[in-house]
Amino acid sequence: MNTWAQFWAVDLHVHTPASRDVDKAKYGGSTASEVVQAAINAGLDCIAVTDHNTADWCEQVARAAAQSMLVVLPGVEISTSEGHLLAIWEEGTSAAVVEDLLIKLGIERSDHGKLDVSATAGFAEAAKQVVVSHGLAIAAHVDRPRGLFKLPVATHVNKLLRDENLSAVELVEVETLDKVKNKLGDKRTLACLHGSDCTLPNGSTHVLAGIGSRRSWIKASRPDFVGIRHALEDPALRIRLEEPGPHSHATIDSVTVKGGFLDRQPIYLSPDLNCLLGGTGAGKSLVLEAVRFAVGQEVDAGAFPAIAKDIASRMQHALVDGSVVQLDATVGGEHYVIERKYFEGAAAKPAVYQVIDGQRLKLDRDPTELLKISAFSQGEILEYSRQPVGRMSLVDVGLDLTELASSEEDATEQLRQLGEELLVQRKKAAQLREGAGKTDELAERTRELATFFDTDLVKQQQGWQTEASRITKPRQALPLPDSIKVSIPTSQLSAVLEGNQDVFAEVSAVVEELRTAANKLVSDVHVAITDADGKLAAIEAKWTTRREAFTAALDAELANKGASLVTLRRQLATLQGQLAESLQQKKELEETAEPRLKQLYQDRDGLLEQLRKVRDERRGLRRKRADELNKKTAGIVKLDVPAQANTTAFRHSLDMIKVGSRVRDPVLDAIAKHVHPFRFARALLAGDVAAIANEDKGIDAGSVARLLSNIDERDLWGVLLDAQICSMPDQLAIQFKRPEDGHYVSIEELAHGQKCTAVLVVLLADGVCPVVVDQPEDALHAPWIEDYLVDRLRDLRGNRQYVFATRSPGIVVGGDAEQLITMRATAGRGEVEATGSLERHDLNKLALYHLEGGANAFRRRSGKLSVSMLAVSAPSSGSVGGVVSESPEEPADIQR
Repeated sequence: MNTWAQFWAVDLHVHTPASRDVDKAKYGGSTASEVVQAAINAGLDCIAVTDHNTADWCEQVARAAAQSMLVVLPGVEISTSEGHLLAIWEEGTSAAVVEDLLIKLGIERSDHGKLDVSATAGFAEAAKQVVVSHGLAIAAHVDRPRGLFKLPVATHVNKLLRDENLSAVELVEVETLDKVKNKLGDKRTLACLHGSDCTLPNGSTHVLAGIGSRRSWIKASRPDFVGIRHALEDPALRIRLEEPGPHSHATIDSVTVKGGFLDRQPIYLSPDLNCLLGGTGAGKSLVLEAVRFAVGQEVDAGAFPAIAKDIASRMQHALVDGSVVQLDATVGGEHYVIERKYFEGAAAKPAVYQVIDGQRLKLDRDPTELLKISAFSQGEILEYSRQPVGRMSLVDVGLDLTELASSEEDATEQLRQLGEELLVQRKKAAQLREGAGKTDELAERTRELATFFDTDLVKQQQGWQTEASRITKPRQALPLPDSIKVSIPTSQLSAVLEGNQDVFAEVSAVVEELRTAANKLVSDVHVAITDADGKLAAIEAKWTTRREAFTAALDAELANKGASLVTLRRQLATLQGQLAESLQQKKELEETAEPRLKQLYQDRDGLLEQLRKVRDERRGLRRKRADELNKKTAGIVKLDVPAQANTTAFRHSLDMIKVGSRVRDPVLDAIAKHVHPFRFARALLAGDVAAIANEDKGIDAGSVARLLSNIDERDLWGVLLDAQICSMPDQLAIQFKRPEDGHYVSIEELAHGQKCTAVLVVLLADGVCPVVVDQPEDALHAPWIEDYLVDRLRDLRGNRQYVFATRSPGIVVGGDAEQLITMRATAGRGEVEATGSLERHDLNKLALYHLEGGANAFRRRSGKLSVSMLAVSAPSSGSVGGVVSESPEEPADIQR
């Protein structure tokens, strides 16, 4: 049986034939065994035998249930002049104890079992005597005849309800709940229960079939007297009048480390609040880190290097090479096992299995997809509270941003690739522009020299020069053979199930066939390129031979007319070649380079717009999510995702750009704050200094001009393009409501512990994945643990699983943990001392020791601090025992 607290069905008002008003002919049974079987058939886990003014059948019903799981508590329904009172005791309590109490209350032994005989003591006195005899007193069917609410004086009813000896009230109608609350006001919280009274719905006769017709559900590790008493102390969390449904959230059911400090010490967890207690070095943190390790969700070493290094050191000390962490989990009603091996300095990939009918089936799944957890190691909460970007994960945990992240990654990668081509084209266009700019000058000089020769000769030579700039281009444009590649996916595939091996073998064969064909094609292309290169080289050589023959013949002819003409011809040929190249560059610039460059700019602007939309859509989802969380944090915090993203990466890029420019840091700070990277890069690419300069914002034109000049001189255009698409993460702004004045202040203005409290409030506000936190109280603002964290834990109970390693009494006791796990270290090995709910004596004692330092320490603190308690209990402000009371209205709350 599980050791943690869970809900049990109980009926604390059961009559047997021992009640003399029972019509034995109509009751439906005549033996204790029939009573027990009726309770079991009704699905009850516990009953209290409460006959009218007698305990005659208590022991025999208990004996009849001895071999079953049904808990039977001895009890009695006491008739008083003011109403009926249920009294129940611990299992095994002798009937004589009950009978002695009845006699003490004025009900003689001869009248035991009679309904119409009342105690001489009043309701309050009867309740007091029940408590004195170590029982629990519960007002019976307050909204029916012989119930408290039938008394004529309302103020007297209210007084009886507030009597400290009364532990609960029994209702017949659910609507009576509000009436009880109204009568109690803020003076007391009193548990309300359903009990069958052994009657059928709308009936008033005690019958066997009525057992369990009205029932309550109490949360305890076992539905016994101690468990019930503990539940009555905290009815908000431990009492239900309607059957609680099964939990639907994912849970970590157990974690076991095979090898090392916690070798084969299984840690079983409840689906609700779990608290690991123990001294330093007992292994509490190791359990939590083992959970994170198993599912591959360890501390982000890039974001928190110091914390990651410390945890790695502790894991290395606590584990041995080959240690295996096994995590059992329930997700969507299915049972899974996740295993991961540990090796010093490395770790194996987690293995995921689904358990079906006790058999493991290995799955090809990432555990982070199967079981997402919200985990915080020691110090990590504090780091999240410090980082507006890092704390965004508190919002993202409830969003699926996978598609947007993929779109952003795709757009960014396309922009990088396009940026590389853009820079090449910019440089090429600049070179072409420079060459094309010489056309007019070269044409004029060519015309001057051409006057010394006849027109036909000039034209022929110009033709050869023009052809010279064309004949080599095809060969230059040939790709390198090694650049031709085809990527084929791997053919090494295997089936999970034996019967499917043939199918995967066929897949591998097809892929291998494709690979062979592709390799042949690549080889054929390599041969074709080499062949083409040889043929083009031969053609170029043929053309060169013809040109050389023309030149030789021409020079021979000109030499007969004068040696100077040969020199002039050669100068003319050089100019004609330069002019041909310049004209070709001008043509290429106008027809190819500039249109391509313009297209690249347009494509880049389109991708930038796409990137902007993705980021805006993500910010919109986060803002919507923040609004949802604001409604769930009970006004304790206010979240916002401002339009101004984090500019750290952009500012770093500006530092890279400014080196050597003598631009001051305040100007760079102003640019990062007021100029978006998209606009900044566009303006500098266009050389538009005025588009960025803004004297009012601290951005002077001279500094921008120096940045532009520095980029050009040092060829930092690639850095500029990277800066344009640098990471611009959203930030989560958190405002916290101060308890002292109700005003909201930014988390940045809070002390570290207060920041952490705000972060945890957000963490607990929403979500269904398991929460794993290591000693949150180390970073929390102590006065706020009870006011904020504990209250949130109580309000959100049942929606997700919580696992805390903690020393905080507030979390354990105030939060009312379902499962306590106390740990200790002995002989260099960690072990579990005990597990269970707080109402169990052994767990209670260990919790007192671990949380408070033991009974003596707790008594000393209570004794000394009671002076302050007395001070606030004073009727008006003043000094009591040297302590000034500032809040005279607190006594009722503190006494409660």
